[in-house]
Amino acid sequence: MNILIGISGGIAAYKACEIVRAFKKRGDDVRAVMTSGAQEFVRPLTLQILTENTVGTETFDATFESEIGHIDLARWADVVLIAPATANLVARMAAGMANDLLTTIILATTAPVVVAPSMNTQMWFNPLVQRNLRTLADEAGYLVVDPDSGELACKEVGPGRLPDPPVLLDMVDAAVAPKILADKKVVVTAGPTREHIDPARFISNPSTGRMGYALARAASAFGADVVLVSGPTTLDAPAGVRLVEVTGARQMHEAVMAEADSADFIVKAAAVGDFRPKQASDQKVEKGAMAGKLELERNPDILAELGQKYGARTDGPLVVGFAAESFDVVERGKAKRERKGAHMMVANKIGGARSAFGADESQVAVISDRGVTEYGPASKDALSREIWREAVALANSRTGEEDGR
Repeated sequence: MNILIGISGGIAAYKACEIVRAFKKRGDDVRAVMTSGAQEFVRPLTLQILTENTVGTETFDATFESEIGHIDLARWADVVLIAPATANLVARMAAGMANDLLTTIILATTAPVVVAPSMNTQMWFNPLVQRNLRTLADEAGYLVVDPDSGELACKEVGPGRLPDPPVLLDMVDAAVAPKILADKKVVVTAGPTREHIDPARFISNPSTGRMGYALARAASAFGADVVLVSGPTTLDAPAGVRLVEVTGARQMHEAVMAEADSADFIVKAAAVGDFRPKQASDQKVEKGAMAGKLELERNPDILAELGQKYGARTDGPLVVGFAAESFDVVERGKAKRERKGAHMMVANKIGGARSAFGADESQVAVISDRGVTEYGPASKDALSREIWREAVALANSRTGEEDGR
């Protein structure tokens, strides 16, 4: 993919080097254009070495124009990423100005434009900045990425940090992704559940929620209206996704069922606890009092209930389950799909070096009436895109449409 990165003059400009390295690592062709302010933070030679291309710095640079003119560069790009985008640059873009090389290219390109603002927290909250960002999103159709929160260079704490490269890579992919889920409502569950014994203790599992969040992020990139029902995690909600936070299995059951009838797809990627204490204490139980048995009772089986309600129907949501197995992954995944009544099952292996819980990469088998297809090892974001393509293909096969690939 041809990626043009535009860099403006904020302290986060140094992060452009890591962003370029991330794109190059996965095989993208990258060119960089820098404002005069950006050159105060990062030298053009650094970006030239990393991109392996001449860096654009001036509108009327004879050397740059002789190699690739600014209009040709606007046509060359498959996507334009502005990172960081300062408040100044955002304002100039919103006003339609073309007073330097970068803004000229932005106006001339027909490629998707991704804008990653980075600035002081109070500047971010300024209503004029917010108005300019809405103009870029609503009128120009640019994809605006919310900044991360945390301690900034000015020592203030709040939103304004440039997101890390993996997030920006995801947003770039989202900008060019085919909208195979346009006008569809998707419900995704993610993370673990917690069943409290008392205020200090609970029963849970090692799920990080990363796969569920990746599925929600990918669905949003594919154009869906996404509801993410999440157990306790340390993850930030993907941009554009409606987050419903829950703790226990009964809360998750209630939240999912409230959204189910209006959904087109339900993906149950959460690791829901099978049991909960029969009687939870609202006060901490002393250690000596816990020496006896802990009575448990079953939690609702959300996937089985969804399968029973929608599995035999063609007019309801397509139900996708997950099966975390330690052996005979495909066969056990097939059996679980039949047992639960799900339309599709994603089986993955837990245990070992590539454990499904917390690992950077996973390997999955997608099981449906269309057969079994294995993917990976690959990142959870890459796998999530393949899972959605499989789900859309299965949904379309039920209605006789093309598979959406």
